[in-house]
Amino acid sequence: MAYPDSVEALAEQDPKLAAEVRSFNTLENVLAWMKQRGLPLGSLDVIAQDEFSLDVLLPLDVAGRHLVFEAT
Repeated sequence: MAYPDSVEALAEQDPKLAAEVRSFNTLENVLAWMKQRGLPLGSLDVIAQDEFSLDVLLPLDVAGRHLVFEAT
């Protein structure tokens, strides 16, 4: 699924969060947003999918919600 499609799916569940992440196009955007929201960088979990792709898991709250970003 392409990123814009993923954001649209997120918008159905959480329109405000989707609006915040809609313009992201680099991992740098994600890290800056985390800093702005007060989310600790140590909370990230990075999972290698293959030699070119990573999944970046970001816990959002104590309720267990996470965002996942794919990085290549």
